[in-house]
Amino acid sequence: MKVVEKDKVISGMLQDELKRCQEMLNSLEKSISKLPKGVINERKKQYKNKVYSYFYLKYRKGKKVINEHIPNNHVQELLKKLEMRKKYEKEIQSYKSKIAYLNKIMSGGKGRGYAHHSKE
Repeated sequence: MKVVEKDKVISGMLQDELKRCQEMLNSLEKSISKLPKGVINERKKQYKNKVYSYFYLKYRKGKKVINEHIPNNHVQELLKKLEMRKKYEKEIQSYKSKIAYLNKIMSGGKGRGYAHHSKE
């Protein structure tokens, strides 16, 4: 954009915002790497006319699908962590789109979709 190229104040503000977004993205990615991934499912088994239920965490590790038993006293804690992960994933997507947009503005529209006309 011509305004960004000419105005150092606007350019500086956009640079600061880009840096802030990248720092937030890095922080969120670091946080998300410590959280569990997958979904919690409940299985019910019948044994001698009585129904037993238990929970397990289902997630993918490479090409394998892993089913990991979760003790009943850990289910609520795990649900909170999984919900937090989902929230962070949405925020990460938002920051990635902001960064892409800011990079597009900072590049001055050079690239796909912009026609450059020379003034002769």
